[in-house]
Amino acid sequence: MHKELPPGYMDRIAYPVIPAFIVAGTKERVGGMLAAWWTQLSFNPFLMGVAVAPERYTYRLLIEAGKFSLNVVDFKYVDVMPYIGDVSERFLKNKISKAGFKVEWDEEFGIPYIGEARGYMLLKLIDRRKYGDHDLFVGEVLKAYADETFVDGRWDLSRYKPLMYMGRTKRPAKVKRIYVTFREAEIKEVEFAGGPLKKYSSMRYGVLNELRALLKKVGSLDNEVFRRGAIKILGKYGLDEEDLKYYIEELSRGL
Repeated sequence: MHKELPPGYMDRIAYPVIPAFIVAGTKERVGGMLAAWWTQLSFNPFLMGVAVAPERYTYRLLIEAGKFSLNVVDFKYVDVMPYIGDVSERFLKNKISKAGFKVEWDEEFGIPYIGEARGYMLLKLIDRRKYGDHDLFVGEVLKAYADETFVDGRWDLSRYKPLMYMGRTKRPAKVKRIYVTFREAEIKEVEFAGGPLKKYSSMRYGVLNELRALLKKVGSLDNEVFRRGAIKILGKYGLDEEDLKYYIEELSRGL
């Protein structure tokens, strides 16, 4: 039986999350913060988005620098997270170094990152939009790096214990942030659309591949030849004309 959550706890549905340690600034002044609200937005180009409130000093640094890094750190640093997540560089200068972290600089792009990070992404800011009480900063990933605990395309979770965030306690009691990790990870590889699902996966990619081939042949989405051919392809897969506008939108983003 489900129960309705009060407004102050609705965001907890999304937790735990690995917070991003955002770092931005110049050689004269670098700041950073923990951001629980971050996500990948696109593969091509590779875009990441992070939500930041205007009162944050990092908000100012992101705008002024126009570039930043997203870092992930090990749970062993949990006790110094109040330096990063709870106080501002405005009032505690050099708070990152005071927390025991070393700010390194990427020479190619001039972007600061955390030397102790397990991994980090270097990004250039390409967009900023207001959504409610936060802005969404969108960055294009220029390069990404990981340490020796990243093996064969994945983290070795026997050596890397991700710092994860579970929200914070409520007043009137003393407010505490809740962080979590795990002793052992249960990992299971599951075949992509295996068994009886394979034919449906083949249909999904089949229609896209045929539409892309048609587009390559006719050269434009905006002509009647493409439309007639596309409707014929969709019909072969049991789809109707209403689906066509969504496939056209998908194909337009690859142009």
